[in-house]
Amino acid sequence: MHYLITGTNGASKTLNTIKWVYERALKEGRPVYYNGRFTIKPDGPLKNWKIHEFKDWQSLPDGSIYICDEAHNDLPKRPTNSAVPDYVMMLAEHRRRGFDFYFLTQHPSNIDSFLTKLIGPPGWHRHLKRVAGAEMVSVLEWPAVELQCEKMGKGKSADFSLQAFPKEVYAWYESATIHTVKKHIPKKVKLFIIYVLLFIVVVVGTIWWINRNFGTDAVKKKGNGGQETETVTAKPAGSNGGSGDGGSRASQAMSPAEYAIAREPRVRGLPHTAPAYDEVTKPTIAPYPAACVDMKSKGCSCYTQQGTLMAVPAEICLQIVKRGFFVDWQLPPPSQPAPQTAAKESVRVAQVEPEIRPVPQPQPQPAPPGYLESLAMRNAQVRSNFQQ
Repeated sequence: MHYLITGTNGASKTLNTIKWVYERALKEGRPVYYNGRFTIKPDGPLKNWKIHEFKDWQSLPDGSIYICDEAHNDLPKRPTNSAVPDYVMMLAEHRRRGFDFYFLTQHPSNIDSFLTKLIGPPGWHRHLKRVAGAEMVSVLEWPAVELQCEKMGKGKSADFSLQAFPKEVYAWYESATIHTVKKHIPKKVKLFIIYVLLFIVVVVGTIWWINRNFGTDAVKKKGNGGQETETVTAKPAGSNGGSGDGGSRASQAMSPAEYAIAREPRVRGLPHTAPAYDEVTKPTIAPYPAACVDMKSKGCSCYTQQGTLMAVPAEICLQIVKRGFFVDWQLPPPSQPAPQTAAKESVRVAQVEPEIRPVPQPQPQPAPPGYLESLAMRNAQVRSNFQQ
């Protein structure tokens, strides 16, 4: 069969073809001949390969494998309507004697069209493309010759594979005395790397700007006089941040955006959940079921020590009604004054317990002047009336 290997200079056409032919010849036990475009090292595994003129290939023994490197020299393009040479014409009958030919050239249009039309299954056309100057090639394989193998997008119609250079083959032969192909990064890869780096810079810069302008941590800035000054975001009222005057100065140091963000409630409709009030809303007590009531009409309900309804599952509520609830943390003694906020919240509970106070007794009023004299005279008159 006929096999065509194409690719630009440095695409490892000779290197890979020698490996493919060597493995096949070793497996099938067949002799190998070539046209002398490369030099075989006498002490290597290819020492039994022999040079033979391509035009005289018909004199080779049956079943031979022939490598025609730089095939455009032995099978150049012919003028239109010119006669086909005998040694080219006989390539159409190669199967009768069991020959296999491997033709290497840069492009299929560089060789005789009579040969390119003979290539077909189980033969193939492989086009090699070096990957960014690295020691690796992409291999595009078609069952027949693809005259536009070098164009982008042709790989869609081919069997595609990536192959590393068989470096061990370098020691088997001598080809180019100086290899000028250098590794390079394709333009698309370079652009992709640049875009990724720019994206990272933009993201990092944006995060830094947000933290600098809207962060809550201390930010150090350079003053106009070159001295380093420290600006600290204002602490909420009631914190240990110093006197009220100091807090006022810190508040003035906040930007309008920082001030607005500090007073944005975390829970909509509950202003005290804003970050500005974190210091004054720190919990000092924990809610627990101070009272649980089981009513046939309304079911079982539990209430906190402040008289607020608790979302307690029915089975837990019934268990507390039956067995009670033990508070295993230290409660403040009754005489201890509660915090100001707690006192305001406990007004509702304090109204529930009646307060017993003694009823004040009326004090006797002193008699006005002459009152006793007039009373004695009236009593004497009443007695005289009863005696008559």
